[in-house]
Amino acid sequence: MPAAIHPDAIERLDTLVDHRSVFNADGVQLCLYDTYEHSDGVPFKADEIMFCAMIQGRKVMHHSSLSQGQDFIPGQSFVIAPQEHVAIDFPDATLSTPTRCLTIEIDTQKLHQVAGQMRLQSDNEASTQTATLQLNHSASTQGVYQRLIEAFSENEKDRGLLIELASTELLVRLLREQEHSKLLSCAQQDPQATLWHAVVAHIEHHLGGLIDVDTLCSLACMCRSKFFNAFRQRFGVSPQAYILKRRLERAQLLLNQGKSVTNACFETGFNSVSHFSRSFKGHFGVSPRDYRQQGVS
Repeated sequence: MPAAIHPDAIERLDTLVDHRSVFNADGVQLCLYDTYEHSDGVPFKADEIMFCAMIQGRKVMHHSSLSQGQDFIPGQSFVIAPQEHVAIDFPDATLSTPTRCLTIEIDTQKLHQVAGQMRLQSDNEASTQTATLQLNHSASTQGVYQRLIEAFSENEKDRGLLIELASTELLVRLLREQEHSKLLSCAQQDPQATLWHAVVAHIEHHLGGLIDVDTLCSLACMCRSKFFNAFRQRFGVSPQAYILKRRLERAQLLLNQGKSVTNACFETGFNSVSHFSRSFKGHFGVSPRDYRQQGVS
């Protein structure tokens, strides 16, 4: 829990809402935003594509593409497209418990360059048109965000290089997950749009129970061997690894919502709390019990 801000520090702040500390590197602008009081409907716009990672506290994001406000909590990030407008609520911010967010604004040319090296040009074009896309962090992605914060806090002459390297790594990791994130979003709107959307929609709808691989093969109109090869080629992992990842991400959301470790375990298809705990720690780097305690402390 952060200590209360010193009165002298309050006097040095230019605003208690989205007080900004900024650092510029080649093609990247890194900012830390701190908010110290409750506020609603604060407008925000990005000039370039922006990755926003929640570090501490909670925001509620509002955008025309969202039917209602979307909670934004640690362990999650949002992608805001260039020139998109959002409004932000700070329901829990106080002087003793400020809300903190890290933003990384990336020059579009740099993003195209990284995506091109990954042979993801078409996906990259689409991603720049996607507003307020929500992403859940893997342990690796969370580690990159942490390194960015640490580099930001340094005064060494080479910190710009560290920020540039870490921001490039972050782009690579997020672009790896971009396709399946878009598929998830599309599947929620139109599960039968394509065979792959139907597969992903079926997985999403059955994370709390048994997911039969033969059913997935039927939805994809493929035999088992072809389905496994095609799935790995599209998503980068086996179907089992993908399902496990989605179950753990769903469990993370349940813990963030105040569910117990036991409830999160069985509501995401695990049959054993010990197995769930080992899997959760292996993916996020912390046990579900410790993760939940951090969230409510």
